[in-house]
Amino acid sequence: KAAGVPVYQLLGQKVRDWCPISFWDHDMTPELYEREAKIAVDLGYTSIKIKARPWFDVHETVKRISAATPDYFCIDADWNDFLINVSNAVPVLRALEEEFPKIKIFEGPIRGDDVPGNKLLRSQIRTATAHHYGAVPGRTAIGEGYCDGFVIGGGVSSVMNAGHASGTANMPFFLQLVGTGLTTTLALHLGAVLTHAQWPAVTCHELYQHN
Repeated sequence: KAAGVPVYQLLGQKVRDWCPISFWDHDMTPELYEREAKIAVDLGYTSIKIKARPWFDVHETVKRISAATPDYFCIDADWNDFLINVSNAVPVLRALEEEFPKIKIFEGPIRGDDVPGNKLLRSQIRTATAHHYGAVPGRTAIGEGYCDGFVIGGGVSSVMNAGHASGTANMPFFLQLVGTGLTTTLALHLGAVLTHAQWPAVTCHELYQHN
């Protein structure tokens, strides 16, 4: 700040002039998700991350969001492992991706440490799957090809290390740095220099009324 230069210059060479950010909401009914998706569109967002939970109707949630948003709008459905295994996951995810082309990422559909299961699942669906970087060792995740991309968070050093590893493997990821506007600003500077921060970042700042 004293030198009058942007923070990203401390981190590396700029690779993009703007960074995608996704709207985010936690466990909600389909009706509330529809309302939040409309707010996201009004604010200029082009995607939303939702929590896919067995105690709410995921199909109805995605149906309502799809109907309430423009054609360009995208959905990241985060399961947090609730589909448990491949046998449960394949019919559910196939049905969703067939009916709702706005779904672009299935995040954590089954346990992140199930390498064979995730490899099999990936071969059975079209939609990209994502897991948190570090759910299994990075070398294993990349070498085994058990997901299409990553969720990367943490401090600056760990984010940069994981981001460079993903870039070397030509795997996209989204930054997930939860916080207010200051955290979002940090995510933008990280995304400016990490070549494969290509999926919309999640920072959750829109959940707060004030920074």
